[in-house]
Amino acid sequence: MTLVNVRAARAEDAGDIAAIYAFEDVVAYTAQLPYRDATFWRDFYRTRDPDAVELVAEIEERVVGHLGMILNRAPRRKHVATFGICVHPRVHDQGIGSALLREMLNMSDNWLNVLRLELSVASDNTRAIALYERFGFEREHESRFAIFTRGRYMHTTHMARFHPTWKDGMGNGNPPPATPSA
Repeated sequence: MTLVNVRAARAEDAGDIAAIYAFEDVVAYTAQLPYRDATFWRDFYRTRDPDAVELVAEIEERVVGHLGMILNRAPRRKHVATFGICVHPRVHDQGIGSALLREMLNMSDNWLNVLRLELSVASDNTRAIALYERFGFEREHESRFAIFTRGRYMHTTHMARFHPTWKDGMGNGNPPPATPSA
């Protein structure tokens, strides 16, 4: 088994992160464009959210995976976060994605007060969908023709995972009662 170290991303990791996204098979399953340079990846999450959580996974001090989680800043959606993840194609099936997700869930459940984690994934990315489902994400719906990649339109599957202790606002597993309108 490969020893994977997960840690906070640093500015000097930008080149390794850009190298991962340089693979067409990686960028095709994201909403990103090919040929983004290290400067783009160094600043990507921080410019979108200064409090973003950005993690890398490394093997033998080489970055082989990247995860960024963006916390929602809208007042009524502060309990929601979204994330993106990539793994270098040469180390698939070595636990990199699992290690990154495990640490992200630790952060969201125990430190960031995140109730709902959500993501969109290419519907034909069965490997990623299976990984997310192993970590408690559930499919919510599919958006048809939602992303253009490799010269064709693709569907995306929207998934979410709730904090493991959450049932609902009432704490009883049932939907809250409807509020009558005035």
